[in-house]
Amino acid sequence: MINTLFGRLLVASVLVLSLFLGLIDYTVNQLTLENAYETQQEKLRLQNHALLYSARISNDQIELPDDLREVRFDEYESGLYGFVSDIDGSILWQSYSAASLTFDSSIFQTTLNKPGTSQYEIVPGYFAYHHLVSWEIIGDIPQQIIFTVLEDNRPILKNIDLLQQRLRLWLLIIGLLLTALLMLILRWGTKPLRRLALNLKLIESGVKNRIEGNYPVEFYHVTNNLNQLIDSERQQRERYHSTLADLAHSLKTPLAVIHTELDNTHNALISEQTQRMDEIIKHQLQRAVVVSPHGLIEAISVENCVDRLISAMKKVYAEKHLAFEINIAENAVFKGDQRDLMEVLGNLIDNACKASNSKVAVAANNMPPGLNIEIHDDGSGIPISSRENLIKRGHRADTRYVGQGIGLDVANDIVESYNGKLEIAQSILGGALIIIRLPQVNKTHGQ
Repeated sequence: MINTLFGRLLVASVLVLSLFLGLIDYTVNQLTLENAYETQQEKLRLQNHALLYSARISNDQIELPDDLREVRFDEYESGLYGFVSDIDGSILWQSYSAASLTFDSSIFQTTLNKPGTSQYEIVPGYFAYHHLVSWEIIGDIPQQIIFTVLEDNRPILKNIDLLQQRLRLWLLIIGLLLTALLMLILRWGTKPLRRLALNLKLIESGVKNRIEGNYPVEFYHVTNNLNQLIDSERQQRERYHSTLADLAHSLKTPLAVIHTELDNTHNALISEQTQRMDEIIKHQLQRAVVVSPHGLIEAISVENCVDRLISAMKKVYAEKHLAFEINIAENAVFKGDQRDLMEVLGNLIDNACKASNSKVAVAANNMPPGLNIEIHDDGSGIPISSRENLIKRGHRADTRYVGQGIGLDVANDIVESYNGKLEIAQSILGGALIIIRLPQVNKTHGQ
């Protein structure tokens, strides 16, 4: 997925979204804690001052009324505790709520040294607020007294923790919803790219000839240039084939004149060499066609090509009264140039007609791993020792038919140019069986 544009955009978006939601979680948590601490500080300050204003000096000691404004001071282990201590941490007074509890004296020791100042801190298990005053308790000698209010911080921290958990849950839900929305937006945004890729694949497989459909303005020049390139490639290929065809016709005329003159002079040696020149020219022209660049291929119906060739063979070999059996699946298609398929099948069916006694069979199917074509005849067959050499240029299994070796060589070159394979075996009809195997997904022709 990371190798796709959609995957890269999605991963990058999810990472940015995760970072953003993480920052929100951290910021909200910090603000919640700061707000909770500040609120608690203000509340303890008011409660501390309430104790301070309620305190009285009587009989050389500090006294506070039994009924304080904050009722929690008078409730047993209410979580809110009030104390009055000296500078050394000795307790001079404590609220009823702290009667059964034992506190470490270090809690009451502060860094305060100036009367009228306060200190707020968080000690293990408690929020603490201290206020230092200087009173004359015994005689006229000022004595520094600390008013302390403690509140159990566990309930507050638990509520903050629950709030953080709920916040993270909602952020997770929001993150998932935003991720799903991002996926929909990215799929919608990259839809033109996928459609363009599909069109290119259809062109490559031969289903379409051009890129069709409406694309965003950003893709206009791309699609337009690709269509121009496709048209240019197709026109260049047509010109290439036309030039080769013209060259073939141009060479045939002088060779035909030479053959005619040689027939009159009965010069066997020159006639044989001229015939060889004719075969070599045909072979090299066919090889030139084979290696021509075919970047754009078409889906050609095998059945239509075979029907056309069989119709022609019936006329050419009418005197042999051959029976033709055709068994071609509907899905049998050739991904390539129709002229290549016609050249291969034309050579092989023609050879089968020459070699057969009474019957020729052609079968084809398109099943994994690709297209398979079989051509049978009921002739004398081809010896195993000759099969490998037969597809090499200049080797002929039957010297009665001039050019048979050249034809098989060209057919094999064309098949190999499509990454296919041509095999020779024994037919169930008793003669030769030529098998063509072509991969289902063809690479660029001529590579």
